[in-house]
Amino acid sequence: MRIVMAMGGSRGDVQPAVALGTELRSRGHDVVMAVPPDLVGFSTGAGLPAHPYGDSTRELLDSDLIRSELKSRNPLRRVRAISEITLRGGRAMAQQLLDLTEGADAVVAGSAGQERAHNVSQVRGIVHFPLHYCPIRRNRQVSPLAHLGIDVPGVVAEASWVVGEQILWQAGRRAEQRLTDELGLPRASVPYATQIARTGVPEIQAYDPALFPGLAQQWGARRPFTGFLNLAAAQRSGVGDEAPTDLLRWIADGPAPVYAGFGSMLPNDPQALAAALTETARTLDIRLLVAGGWSGFMDGADVPPDRVRLVGHVDHDTILPLCRAAIHHGGAGSVAAGLRAGLPTVVTWVGADQPIWGRALTGVHVGASLPMSRVTAPALTEAVRTVLSDEARRAARKLSHDLISPAEAVTTAANIIEHGTDG
Repeated sequence: MRIVMAMGGSRGDVQPAVALGTELRSRGHDVVMAVPPDLVGFSTGAGLPAHPYGDSTRELLDSDLIRSELKSRNPLRRVRAISEITLRGGRAMAQQLLDLTEGADAVVAGSAGQERAHNVSQVRGIVHFPLHYCPIRRNRQVSPLAHLGIDVPGVVAEASWVVGEQILWQAGRRAEQRLTDELGLPRASVPYATQIARTGVPEIQAYDPALFPGLAQQWGARRPFTGFLNLAAAQRSGVGDEAPTDLLRWIADGPAPVYAGFGSMLPNDPQALAAALTETARTLDIRLLVAGGWSGFMDGADVPPDRVRLVGHVDHDTILPLCRAAIHHGGAGSVAAGLRAGLPTVVTWVGADQPIWGRALTGVHVGASLPMSRVTAPALTEAVRTVLSDEARRAARKLSHDLISPAEAVTTAANIIEHGTDG
């Protein structure tokens, strides 16, 4: 089979798809990655051919459209921003994906860009397999109201997804209709979540059901859980992950540090976050290993070298097991890496699925959660103190043993795709 993996977003969105694509390729399938331009090198470094797809994720995250308009308190400005984001890259992405899917049998796509994949699959008459890294469909276990820091009854949780789907659909509806008109598709009258569900194709849940008790039972075979997907050890050096000798020596020369990393999520006030981290380290008498990642967070900052170590990217699989806890933004990839390492975690979330992960970790007693906009030295200190407790550390170690292994997860996901295209 020829399979196109169409992934928008950041490295955290692309990496699990690369792991799945590698497994499919090992089975003899022709796999091609379609990823943001700034992640083409990541995919090829991991051994999969890749083509640019959509805009640069870094440029989009740094744009006024995301930093200002989409976060505006004015709902009309937010609606206009959603519509502009849809049209901004939608036309080009649709054409890019049409070109790449010529002669293809299936397209696998994440939630960032599911609209383009669904439409192109309809034009091409091929299967579209959604690949989800967090619950984003109607359910009774978790709610988008996690953004407000509240838990709600199951019936309210399910209703909140219905309302959320309608809000997003109505916000981008005119833009989507223009795009479907250009593709010669009939205009839809329901949100994409409903359109995709009506195809009957399994929507792959590439995360662990242990974090959302009861959800696997509610969704059944239509949304099968695989567990978290992860790169094989042989691929990590090719994508720039590393564990330099001097870093390993710094870790070994003192008490196990607390890891802090925020991926592409640069806060609005990085200096305030840096100050809160440094003060937390001083107050709790702990060491911090800070990974700046994409954003270059704390690059060049004046920090006490015996207490705070600054690095770029690290090999999570090597470094995190040497740490005692984690602080991060709550992206699914960071959550998975920390849980595999048995680390209790503080989630300082910005948006999207991150607050849902924060609530999930709190719910299974392995974490604490607070919005990044409310991170202060006292708040962060209290959250870190919570996850350093004996109870949280024991719960995290137990959960790490209960998780589905990455090898089993990638095998299950590949089986779903192969079986879903039979005939």
